[in-house]
Amino acid sequence: MRQADTAGRKAHEVVGLYGDPDTTWGICLELGLDEQIDVAGASRRVADLVAAHPHLGPAPEVVSVVSAGWARARAGAAAAPYSEGSPLIRVLVDDEGHVLVAAHHGACDGLGLVAVAQAVVGVPLTTRARGIGDRSAPRSFLRGSVLRLLEAILRPPPRFVPHTVAPTQGEHLRVRTGPRLRAGSADLAMAVTAVFASWNPAAHGAASRPLLIAGASRRAQGTLAPDRQTGYLRFRSDPAWDREQVRTSFASTAPEPEFPETSAGGIGPRVTRLLRSRLGGTAQLSNLGVVEGPGLVYAAMFPALSGPRAVAVGMVSTASSTSLSLRTRGSEFSAADSDALLDRISAALTEAQ
Repeated sequence: MRQADTAGRKAHEVVGLYGDPDTTWGICLELGLDEQIDVAGASRRVADLVAAHPHLGPAPEVVSVVSAGWARARAGAAAAPYSEGSPLIRVLVDDEGHVLVAAHHGACDGLGLVAVAQAVVGVPLTTRARGIGDRSAPRSFLRGSVLRLLEAILRPPPRFVPHTVAPTQGEHLRVRTGPRLRAGSADLAMAVTAVFASWNPAAHGAASRPLLIAGASRRAQGTLAPDRQTGYLRFRSDPAWDREQVRTSFASTAPEPEFPETSAGGIGPRVTRLLRSRLGGTAQLSNLGVVEGPGLVYAAMFPALSGPRAVAVGMVSTASSTSLSLRTRGSEFSAADSDALLDRISAALTEAQ
């Protein structure tokens, strides 16, 4: 089997047993730089990176787009499926200093994308993100799977309800960048919870407690590598909680058990597809903390979409800015809904400072 095929198969097997089989499992990181990067130099550095890390698959083309077409090209790179044998990372640049790196989540995680971006731009990037280290899960994968199955049957997660119906192809990727906020993952969870309660006014009782899924790094603080070292936290957040209660709940939530890197001969995706309408979460959250580097103006993270009516929210800060981002499917949320959701989350996060 060719090395490229092996890399693609392994990446897909990472999410083969539990992942939404109807999503691409692509994640994206966008950088805004104070000047345009050299495409030829970026191509050489990316080729060197994948040669040193063959799990990333074959070297991708560094695609140069005009700034007027940036949003469309970004959405296309995010939504396109990853086929076995093809590159597992994607790179876009434009003539105004925008850079996008995308990857299959089975090959790379959010902080891994920072390492890929560092190779692309050719300058050192640093991160102050603090993860969960080697904190272990309180239960085995088998026991966790039974509990997840019961939850899916008896208490599926509440979802954001679209306010307008305007189905389109592809995805909506939105970014809001403002002054630097002193906000962490718990603050982001609190903002999303508050917006959910106001966005879905008919929700009540247990249905008013959204199920949030947050990616958490297992890396030592300050270390970067173009790979995947992710844990996941799943918790229900109550709109009635204050900031301290949200932070306490977030800090005390144990990580999910590690998932076997297999699709069980295709059984996993078939079972997951049958339960798809009851799996996933209310929202997926990803906070990369503070990322800094020469010429870096802003950075924005777009987590993977999973489950029906998926809402993925990212947060990244630089030395001077904080960017919030939102990713939704065009078939589930209109562009107007996506803009309104992100505006509300941004306002809720800012007001809590």
